Amino acid sequence: MRALLLALALAGCTKAAPPAPAPVQPAVARPPAPAPPPAKAATVTLTAITLADDCGGTPPMGLPEASNAPAPKGKRDAAYDNTAANAKMKMKRRCEQTSMQLAIAAADAATIKVKSVELFDESGKSLGALTPSKPTKWSETSSTYEAWDEAIAKDSTSNVSYVLSRPDWTHIGDRYNKTFTVKTVITVGAVDAPAEKSITLSAPASLPPGVKT
Repeated sequence: MRALLLALALAGCTKAAPPAPAPVQPAVARPPAPAPPPAKAATVTLTAITLADDCGGTPPMGLPEASNAPAPKGKRDAAYDNTAANAKMKMKRRCEQTSMQLAIAAADAATIKVKSVELFDESGKSLGALTPSKPTKWSETSSTYEAWDEAIAKDSTSNVSYVLSRPDWTHIGDRYNKTFTVKTVITVGAVDAPAEKSITLSAPASLPPGVKT
């Protein structure tokens, strides 16, 4: 009996140890996803600003460069007729629409949105936001600003205009013989493009009736 117990004890001592756990394989890091191609640059130039009043949201009568261009020799149609020009000048003196004109050059087809428009005084103090509306685009065919869906074509330069809300001249006070700066941010596709322009408002020779200075 003792011999049997001794044999069992020796067998227990020589029992094989359990197998060691398999080594844990380190996790293989996945390569980062490729970055999206960078958006192609869009150039926005604030070509002209008009700081005046609210005249029902009428767009500018012409491009900034064209407004100072002399009439072609021999041209006698209504666009260059002295009577028509004088009438337009009188209308402009009666009421002038606050607005901005921009040149937008984009490499890709995109949709334009005005993100912000803000007015600043000579010291850099904000005088408040100006609300854009009624987008128009210059048409070479009609030589006027026409209603526009804010879409631009690939590899194109567009001359566009936005009506702006009237600055709060009552709060600002005397507007004449002072320099103001308009800063705007235009979103072209998914890219924000800032632009700014300063303008000095000169007092007219004679103010329209009822206009406060």
